[in-house]
Amino acid sequence: MNPEFQRNLWLEASPRRIAWAAVSLVLIYGATALVARDSASGPLPAMAGVGGFVFIICGLLWGSRAAGGAVLGEIADRTWDFQRLSALTPWSMTWGKLLGASSLAWICALTGVALMAGLMLVQGQPGALWMLAFLIALALFLQAICLAAALIGVRKARAEGRVARAGGVLWGLIFGLILLLGVAGSSGFQRGAGLSGLSSFLYARGDITWWGQVFPAIAFRTVATLAFAGWGLAGAWRLMRLELQMKNLPVVWPGFLIFLAVFLGGFAYQPGALAAPLLVGALAVALAAYAGAFAEPADRVRLRQFGASAAKGDLARALPLTPAAVIPFILALILVVAAFVVGGAGSMFSQGPDPAQAAALLAFVLRDLAVITLFRFGPRPQRGDFGAVVALALLYAVGGIVGSVISPGVGQALFVPLSIAPWASLASGLAQAAIAWALAWRRIKVPEVR
Repeated sequence: MNPEFQRNLWLEASPRRIAWAAVSLVLIYGATALVARDSASGPLPAMAGVGGFVFIICGLLWGSRAAGGAVLGEIADRTWDFQRLSALTPWSMTWGKLLGASSLAWICALTGVALMAGLMLVQGQPGALWMLAFLIALALFLQAICLAAALIGVRKARAEGRVARAGGVLWGLIFGLILLLGVAGSSGFQRGAGLSGLSSFLYARGDITWWGQVFPAIAFRTVATLAFAGWGLAGAWRLMRLELQMKNLPVVWPGFLIFLAVFLGGFAYQPGALAAPLLVGALAVALAAYAGAFAEPADRVRLRQFGASAAKGDLARALPLTPAAVIPFILALILVVAAFVVGGAGSMFSQGPDPAQAAALLAFVLRDLAVITLFRFGPRPQRGDFGAVVALALLYAVGGIVGSVISPGVGQALFVPLSIAPWASLASGLAQAAIAWALAWRRIKVPEVR
């Protein structure tokens, strides 16, 4: 048995804790059965409803918290550095912590799954197994994401000379998701065009059309969630490799970005209109560039080594050092160029996606990445993320106001990528990006002082 899994199993699912969990669940389900004993359909529907609530609390919330805390707890107990020196492989460490730390949560959650399965079998509901598999896949996905977020928090905290805390990682994850959703719904990102397929994915009933093919919604949703859970687990494994001082070739991150572009682009596909899915994929991947820029530790030495190796054409050394934001930007650029090559963007969307505006957006993304770099490599890296967010908000808000005063429409396009004057936005964005990167690179070359 995996020693890390066994150790976490002993800690989290000891006989005493299992006994207390069993008593609690018996009381909950027993009380539900007593309350619903006179129901015409019997107590099973009520118990299955409570089982669904138990699954949400235990499988989604408690399990995700436990998976993220598997590493952060080691940090707090000052045992993580010793674990990093162990002979365990990154994969053993990853799944041992992921499943071991959430073992008791899974035991409780699976009781809810069993009750829901019993009700579905009794009622003969179609797609019952798909629904149960979807719930389990969703729990695995959230737990893998929380473990990956904890590892990101540990790496960032170490680079900034502080200690990662569970509260900081949790609120950072929530705040980051809110910001990404806000950016995705902005005018520059064409009001959520890049993520529009998620509504079809999450809320479709009956059938889903993807890349011109029709699939049962529940089966498609389950398989897709399993795929995302697999990518989340792969991301946690790659981050664990970095924690154990191993190098990663840029394979998993580009692979996920390609998967994301193909997945979201499939919802926008119409026969004879290939530009639409290309642009949807480009917008989604460009959004991932922001996530990569904030998630990676601000490491001057690593960035200088990447720049020197890339300038010499030494790809063997440069590729493992490639910043996480570079790959999504390059992929988004390729997709936008491909959209121009194949022609118009006629699609299921009422307006857009607009290839010219997408090109202008990439110029501003390039500028924004420079602004993020400028602040994250500042004299106070602990406040770099917050400073970068405030600076970007001011650039877009104040710039939009100044532009509207200069000339409504065209003037605003100089500070925000708008479809009304996309080429003016493109030129302005590139000019601002050149200035911002000159300032950022100057700061990167300055020796770090703590």
